[in-house]
Amino acid sequence: MFDFIRNHQKLMQFILLLFITPAFVLFGLEGYRSVSGDANAYAKVGDHAISPEEFDAVKRQRIEEARAQSGPNFDPKVFDSPDINRQLLDALVMQYMLEQSVNKQYLTASDAALQTEIKNTPLFQKDGKFDLELYKAQLAARGLSPVQHEANVRFNLARNQVLDPVLRSVFFPKAIAAQLDDVQLAGRVIRLKNIDLGPYLDKVKLTEDQITAFYEANKAQFTVPQKADVAYIVLSPENIKSKIQVSDADVAQYYEQNKARFSTPEERKVRHILLPAKKEGSSEADLKTQAEKVLAEVKANPAQFGELAKKYSTDPGSAAQGGDLGFFGKGAMVPAFEAAAFAQKKGEISGLVKSEFGYHIIEVTDIRGGQVKTLDEVKATITDEIKNQKATAQIADAQGRFSELVYEGGQSFDNVEKALGLKTQTFARLGQPAPADAPAVLKDPKVLAEIFSDDSIKNKNNTKAIQVGDLLVSAHITQYTPATPKPLAEVKTQIEGQLKIEEAKKLGLTDADALAAKLNAAKPADGAAELTGFSDKKTVSALGAQGVPSGVMQSVLNTPLAGLPMAKVVGLGPNGFAVAWVESVAPSAEVKAKADPQIVAYYDNLTNQSYQEALVLASRDAIKKRIHVDIKKTF
Repeated sequence: MFDFIRNHQKLMQFILLLFITPAFVLFGLEGYRSVSGDANAYAKVGDHAISPEEFDAVKRQRIEEARAQSGPNFDPKVFDSPDINRQLLDALVMQYMLEQSVNKQYLTASDAALQTEIKNTPLFQKDGKFDLELYKAQLAARGLSPVQHEANVRFNLARNQVLDPVLRSVFFPKAIAAQLDDVQLAGRVIRLKNIDLGPYLDKVKLTEDQITAFYEANKAQFTVPQKADVAYIVLSPENIKSKIQVSDADVAQYYEQNKARFSTPEERKVRHILLPAKKEGSSEADLKTQAEKVLAEVKANPAQFGELAKKYSTDPGSAAQGGDLGFFGKGAMVPAFEAAAFAQKKGEISGLVKSEFGYHIIEVTDIRGGQVKTLDEVKATITDEIKNQKATAQIADAQGRFSELVYEGGQSFDNVEKALGLKTQTFARLGQPAPADAPAVLKDPKVLAEIFSDDSIKNKNNTKAIQVGDLLVSAHITQYTPATPKPLAEVKTQIEGQLKIEEAKKLGLTDADALAAKLNAAKPADGAAELTGFSDKKTVSALGAQGVPSGVMQSVLNTPLAGLPMAKVVGLGPNGFAVAWVESVAPSAEVKAKADPQIVAYYDNLTNQSYQEALVLASRDAIKKRIHVDIKKTF
């Protein structure tokens, strides 16, 4: 399975695009719109300009999502390719086209559809059921409020009304599927013979002149890089902060001025019954009367609130749990609901509370938070905050002083130590790049460039103060060792091995080419003498090639069908060469029948998605007739 994915990079780029486009379903476009502008726009969609800043913001978001999905092996460089940048811009253009198409057609989604969509989102489910706390936590992690998310979901539901007529019509014709299979899956039946380098290595005889000439021409390969022992000194905000004293009086004053910050937010645990305020076929007055009857029943039987919620509530997310919404703080609910919940006492049942969702009957079942922490509880936090504030005020002056002192110090940091109370540190055998065990500040490219500059090497003066994050660092060389070629005697064995392999490859390739030419001339059938030493028949296809090196597989699959049978020579690096006798075609149906069912299903899913993507692109062309699109950036 992994070999299949590894050998189909173009297909995997398509999969990455699939990750790119649906990512807007959760986040919408609201987070990016504020940075858009006409200047230097990458694209213009209707009246909206997609600026470089907006594109970069979306790209960063997609990179972080891909990093989260891929884990520690994720390589962000995959997003640097022009193809991926074009796909990302196309996806962004498509989103704005759909948005404007939705607006032009006055499409929207009902409250019921919105609630159902949110309730059925796996991201917000725990043990297969909608979980309000999880819902709020997932949105908070993405910097979204429930109101923002509901607006995004409502838009996506409306947007789907534009795409659904196209996607519902998706029927992948068998004839097209078969044609794609024939193009992508037709295999090759092959026999292989390896030409190992071992026998040729024994034949190679080298002269001293050859070894010496190679050494002189490639001395850079055998050079020990320059090294330096260095002394360095660092100014950090922590250095400044550690010298600041904070009195108890300062802490007490800060506490009184910021008491509100040291209060735990008040949260209410609530259950409710939601009743409709609008319903087709019923008047608002009748619905209110029905809601008042339920309210009267609840107030007459407060202990039965949960059962009555299961019986009457129309909230799909909480009715089955007896109306329980769990704990929430201010800003989590619609204003009318929040105002009523935070005005009630524990155990109190509200009257009818009307919101855009209908009539609510609310019971507060628990209250937590709202207490102010004591001075002793927050003293350490306040002390640290005051130190940070004072350090911030002092750091500019300290940095200026540091820069002056390292310049005045010449080849020493004694004056810096005395004036600022810092300590000189040392590191031996520093090189470019820095070794793994070097301190982080010495690994910084700017610091290394200054240390190994001509002036620093020659005069060993302190470098200028260099900014590394929120640190300032200076260094000077105490001992320098220039780059030095290793003597020939030390690397002679290495050179002999390298030259022998090169000469052996030449001899092996000559024999491999001769064997391929002989096969192409004779076109031998099964059992012919020319095929002595070749392997049994193997079938190589895009869905699998067990035991066949990937380089051989790619070369074999590139063999034109019309030219078979045909011999090919493929290099195997230090393992010599392979002569592949490509006998015949393995039909795609035969390849699929013999392949791993999981890989076949994976491939079929990709081809179906490709066909669906083509239909979506066709719908995009139709939308372009109504909404003008101008792509300005080509990457």
